[in-house]
Amino acid sequence: MQKAVLTPNEVKARHMHTGPEVAYVLDGEIIITTDGQPEERIRAGESFQHQAYAPHITKAGPQGATVLATWIVEKGKSFALPAP
Repeated sequence: MQKAVLTPNEVKARHMHTGPEVAYVLDGEIIITTDGQPEERIRAGESFQHQAYAPHITKAGPQGATVLATWIVEKGKSFALPAP
């Protein structure tokens, strides 16, 4: 579990997680672009999830964002990888 604070319009490069991700937006807004899906805007009080190995890009809205995220990851594996 991790709390991430993103600055306004901060972009997390295209990546994927080795296990499922479940996250809750505490403050601000997140814009997520997942391969094969329309762009999603998740605002404070809303949640989102990704399946393992689903490539995506995460961007904070113009006010930034605070997100609480949880991943289920096999012991010894990295929780995030660059997406091809």
